[in-house]
Amino acid sequence: MISKMSRIEIIGLKASLPDTVRELHDMGIMQIDDIRNLSNVYMQPFNLTYEMIQKRESIDLINAKINGLEELFKKIFISPPKDVVDSSSIKIIAEKVEQIATIVQQLTRHKESLQDDLVSLSKYREILKIMVPLLPESAKKSGNATIGALLHSTQTRSMNMLINQLRTMTQGKFEMVNVKVGESTNALIGVLPRDLVISVENYLEREKITQLVLPEEYTSLSSAEAQEKIEKQIENDHKELDNVDDRYRELASTWAPYLHAWQMTCLNVLDEFEIYSRLGETEHTFTVYGWVPVGEVQNLKNHLHQKVSRDILLNQLDVPKELRDKVPVLMENPKILKPFENLTKMRAIPAYFDIDPSRLMAIFMPIFFGMMVGDVGYGVILFALAALLSRKVTKGIFADLLRTITYGSIWTVFFGFMFGEFMGTLGSSIGIKPILLDRSEPGSTMKLLYMVIGVGVFHVVLGLMLGVWNAIKHHNRTHTLERGGMLVGLSGLLLLVGKMIDILPVVVSIPGYVLLGAGIVLLGASYGKTGVILGPIEFVGLLGNILSYLRIAALGLASVFLAKVANDMLGMVGNVVIGIVAAGLIHSLNIIMGAFSPTIQSLRLQYVEFFRKFYEGGNNPFSPFRKRVLVETEE
Repeated sequence: MISKMSRIEIIGLKASLPDTVRELHDMGIMQIDDIRNLSNVYMQPFNLTYEMIQKRESIDLINAKINGLEELFKKIFISPPKDVVDSSSIKIIAEKVEQIATIVQQLTRHKESLQDDLVSLSKYREILKIMVPLLPESAKKSGNATIGALLHSTQTRSMNMLINQLRTMTQGKFEMVNVKVGESTNALIGVLPRDLVISVENYLEREKITQLVLPEEYTSLSSAEAQEKIEKQIENDHKELDNVDDRYRELASTWAPYLHAWQMTCLNVLDEFEIYSRLGETEHTFTVYGWVPVGEVQNLKNHLHQKVSRDILLNQLDVPKELRDKVPVLMENPKILKPFENLTKMRAIPAYFDIDPSRLMAIFMPIFFGMMVGDVGYGVILFALAALLSRKVTKGIFADLLRTITYGSIWTVFFGFMFGEFMGTLGSSIGIKPILLDRSEPGSTMKLLYMVIGVGVFHVVLGLMLGVWNAIKHHNRTHTLERGGMLVGLSGLLLLVGKMIDILPVVVSIPGYVLLGAGIVLLGASYGKTGVILGPIEFVGLLGNILSYLRIAALGLASVFLAKVANDMLGMVGNVVIGIVAAGLIHSLNIIMGAFSPTIQSLRLQYVEFFRKFYEGGNNPFSPFRKRVLVETEE
């Protein structure tokens, strides 16, 4: 059912505006129109003050930090933690977020420093690992020191010149090791007296030769001692990185559960700032235009007078012609109809002045499902399975489909008695006799086809009648001619068919031809000049819609004969155990098919054959200005 909506305006003094917006947000029952899009309202949109802009930007920044923390903490948890409800003020949230962000920044800088240190030390470790075993014994003497230079592997001539120059400078007190430390880099490691180190380093610097220099804390050590100390420092750095990660996890465990609640608080305040631009203002007053369910108007008025000011004016307005197509739609149906309401919305939400087909779908979809399956045993099993799964799956389209199967399984049991079926052809063996017809009998096939065609005619005619009524109500000439023409033409065709099968007297032939011709003419008139061609084609399409209901019989016959095969397996297989297993597998397959295929096909009959005859749909769901709610995650 579509709730009646009232268009209202709220007028008050500017001093009451923040409280008014806050209370409207808390109540969450009013959809607020953007005054900039209202052609019949001439008023200046509200402009935020400098202080309001500053506050909005500061909350934006807090929200951005929360988002950053959330992304960081996501990487730490395998599964998200359970959210905790927290009603702290923006001020307290800002302080907590700043505190957490500061700690995170410190940890991040420390982690980056450790990682950089590890990269650097790892390079030195690799060089020393290669170099130390090759150093001469003189490198261990206390009066000697080591010095290194890095040269490209193509600089062989330069390397030889450097070695000769260093030997000359040290008067031959120089021992050298040439080590390859990469694909294209050689390290030249020399051992020389410690008192000559400075002069050699100055020479290398003048010649712009890259020196192999260890970090300062390792320069006074021998190469072997430096290697040992670097290994120990790498080990310590890894331990410290583990400590940093532990502190990250501790921080995330403490604060991650609060982030969603803080985010909701920030977004709710930002939503209030956003809504200001939709309002109108004069020098001293503000005006709010929007929509409220009729039953909530007085409640809203009383609430604003009590919480804000008795000077607030709330007026109900007429809906102007230009807004008739923009009235928001709120669908309110009993809980039992909610699955069908959601399936209707999948097709299109109704327009405000349209028909809500949820109740009609709730009637016909389970009936069609029951007609297709039509088995007492299958109905009981499907009911039990759907009811059990509905306890586990409570939200989403799958939950809605499970509930429709639950209702459909009740009709399945009903039609099972009508057809005398229990697990296929076992009905007669337990005393269930067909009341309507026996689908497993070849002689009943035509009767079944006539029955489903009759159901299709009734369903389509009902849709056309609703379509004509809807078109007249909306003064839509084209749809009145189209749907009225189909209805008149179909009435004539039914008279002729009734006469052909000797149900009706011969006298109905002339009215039948007249109605058939008149209907096609009216249908063609709805298409204008092309109606001469499109009118007959569309009428043939209407007959195709009716014939589409034969799928009810087709799926039903397929189900009963597959069940018959399963039952016959018991006698065909020599081994009883194998026969029972084979029959059980076939019945299981049939039940699974009975859950899915009839659901899809009965839904298709609603969407394609039925809805198209009267249902236009709209795109204006009721979107009240309400607070975002924290959806608590389950552990």
